[in-house]
Amino acid sequence: MSELTVKEGGPEAREVEVLGVPWVEGTPTTGAWWESAAERWLERQAAAGASEASGWVRLGSPDRPDLFVVRVPASTPMPWAIRRAAGLAARSARERGAESVGFLLPADLDDDAAAWQAAAEGLELGDWRYDALRDDSTLTRPPERRVLYTRDSQVEGVVADAVERGRVLAMAQTAARELITQPGNVVTPGHLAETAVRLGAEHGFEVEDWGESKLREEGFGALLAVAKGSVEEPRFVILEHAGSGGDPYVIVGKGVTFDAGGISLKPASGMEDMKYDMSGAAAVVGVMIAAAALDIPQRVIGLIPTTENLPSGTAVKPGDVVRGLSGTSMEVINTDAEGRLILSDALTYAQRLSPKAIVDLATLTGACVIALGHHATGLITPSDALAARLEEAGRRSG
Repeated sequence: MSELTVKEGGPEAREVEVLGVPWVEGTPTTGAWWESAAERWLERQAAAGASEASGWVRLGSPDRPDLFVVRVPASTPMPWAIRRAAGLAARSARERGAESVGFLLPADLDDDAAAWQAAAEGLELGDWRYDALRDDSTLTRPPERRVLYTRDSQVEGVVADAVERGRVLAMAQTAARELITQPGNVVTPGHLAETAVRLGAEHGFEVEDWGESKLREEGFGALLAVAKGSVEEPRFVILEHAGSGGDPYVIVGKGVTFDAGGISLKPASGMEDMKYDMSGAAAVVGVMIAAAALDIPQRVIGLIPTTENLPSGTAVKPGDVVRGLSGTSMEVINTDAEGRLILSDALTYAQRLSPKAIVDLATLTGACVIALGHHATGLITPSDALAARLEEAGRRSG
C-alpha cells in the first residue's frame, strides 16, 4: 500500500503535487490561500446548475500544489461526502501521474473521527485498480505519498486512531476487490482457499481448509453435488478471529468461483461476469482481515463453501436428489440454483457453532437487481433488531 501520513497545517510549498479540497454548502471560510480561487470556481458551477461537481482550480502559483475541488450537496451525510471527495482527489492525482496527493478537511471537522476515517478510506480506495494482468506500458502509477492535513495538534490522538482504522478497512476492502476482480482461471476454489490461509497467517486469524475427502467424511453432500461437474476440487474454508472468546458471530460467504449454471446452462451473453459469484466469500475474507487487524473484542467465524458450477458428463442433473449436511433430501430442478445448495451445507454447519447471529452474504439471484435496481441491497431476516443494526452499519460504512 502507499504511504499515508497526517500533518498539522496545510501545504504552503509544493510538498504535494495535488491537494484535494471538499466543499460542502455551509463550509466555514478560514482565509486559506486556496479559498478565493475555489469560491470563484464553485460560483461558476452553481450558476451552471451543478448540485455536485468536481474539477481543477487554477491558482497560477508554481510553488503550490494543483488544486482539485469537490462540491457535494449539503444533504449528503458528511462521512460519505468526505470519502467521495478524497477518492476523487486520489483518482485525479493518478490520472495526472502525480507522485503525491494531499487532502484538506473542512475546518470544523478536525475533531470528527468519522470524517478522518472516511478521508483515509477515500484516499486509499479512490484510485484502486487491479493491474497485475495488464500490459505495463498502459499503466498510470498510483500516487506513492498521500497526506491528510489537520489544523489542530490537540486532536492528534483522535486523528491517528481514525486514520489507522480507515487504512485498515481500506486494506481489507482491497483484498476483497482483488479476489473478486481476478478471472475464474486464476481464482479457483483451491486458489481462494490458499489465499485465505496466506492472509490468515499475515493478519493473525486462524484458517482451516477442508478438501473433498474431508467434506465427504463430514457429509457436505450438497456442496459435493454442485462440484461434480468441475475438475476443480471443492473446498470449505473456516476462518476465525478469537477476540475475547464466547459465542461467535458467524459470517457465511457464497464462493462459486465461476457459475456457468451447470447443466441448466446460462445464456452466453454476460457469462464472463459469473466470476463474481464468489463475491460473498471475498467479503468474508475482507471482514476477517479487518477484525484481526483492528483486534475487535467479538469472536467472529467466517465460513466459505467454494466450488465451480459447470456442465459436464459428471455434473448434477435436473431431477437428481441430493442429501445435504442437514440430512434433508433436496430435488434439483434447476442446476443454476447451486448457491442454495452449497449455502445449505454452510448454514447447517454455522448453526452448530452456537452463534449470536449468522450473516449470509451471497450473490444469490439476479432477480434482486431486477427488483431493487442498483440503489439498494436485498436484506432478509426474521430479526428486525439485526436488520436495523446491519442497516446502520451499512449507512456508517458508505
